[in-house]
Amino acid sequence: MDSADRVLTWATLLGKWTEFAQAAVALPTDGDGGRWRDSVAPIITLQAITHALGELDELDPGERPLALDRAEIACRESVARLNELWRGESLPTELGELVTDSRIAFELAANAGVEWLVDSERLQAPHPADLCEKLGALGFAGDLFLPAPGVPLFKGSVAAFARGPGGSPTTESETKAIESFLTRRGGKVSPPERIGVPRQVYRQLDFATGSITRDLVIPMNEDLPPGQPLLVLAMERGQACSVAPEAKGGARIEPVAVEVFSPSSETPERA
Repeated sequence: MDSADRVLTWATLLGKWTEFAQAAVALPTDGDGGRWRDSVAPIITLQAITHALGELDELDPGERPLALDRAEIACRESVARLNELWRGESLPTELGELVTDSRIAFELAANAGVEWLVDSERLQAPHPADLCEKLGALGFAGDLFLPAPGVPLFKGSVAAFARGPGGSPTTESETKAIESFLTRRGGKVSPPERIGVPRQVYRQLDFATGSITRDLVIPMNEDLPPGQPLLVLAMERGQACSVAPEAKGGARIEPVAVEVFSPSSETPERA
C-alpha cells in the first residue's frame, strides 16, 4: 500500500468511526444503550490499533518494539474498559470478535519475520557457528531458525526463518549473510517472504517400516504434530544458541513429499 492509499484508507475509517460516534450520541444513557454509548471510545481504539498493527513495517525498525508496547497497553486498557462496562453480562458477539481481531493482529505483528523456502531438489546446511558470529557483528538482535546441521531438506520446505526485535524485518546485510549460508553447499532458496507466524518442518515416519512418509510444514502456533523437527533455534535475541554438531556418515535420504498444513482446512497441501 503506497502513501496515497494509506491516507485514503485512514480517511475512510475515520469517516466511519465519526459516523459511529455521532450515532451513539442518540443512545440512552442507561441499560444496554448506555453500555454501547460508553463503549464507543474503546471500540474505536481497538479498531484503530488493529488496522495500524498491519502497517508497522512502515516504521523504522528501531521504533517497532516501542510501538508494539504502546499498542499492547492501549489494547489491554480498551478490553478492560469493555469488560467493566459489560460486567455481569455476556460481552456481545461483535465486541468479542473485535477483541479477538486485535489480539490476532498483535500476535502477527510481534511474531512476524522473513522466511526462506528450499528451491532446489535438496538443501543441506553446515553448522551455523560462523553465521551466528557474523550476524552478531552486524548487530542482529533477533531470532533465527536454521536447518539442523547436515540434515537434508527438500524442495518446498522451509529453509530458514528470521525476525528482528518486535518482528522487524532483517536488514539487507543480514539477509545476504543468511542466504549465503543456506546456499553454501549448492542448494538454492527462494527470495525471502514476509510472514506473520514462523513455521517448523516435521519429518514424519512410518513406525512399522522405519521409512520417512513426508515432511510436514506447519505454523509454530499450531498443535505439536508427531515427527522430528528439522529447524533449530540458532540465535535468540541476538545471542547464539547451542546447536548440536553435524552428524557424519549417515545413509543418504532420498527426497520425500513436502506437505504444507493449511489452518483453514486442516488438510496438508503438497508443496
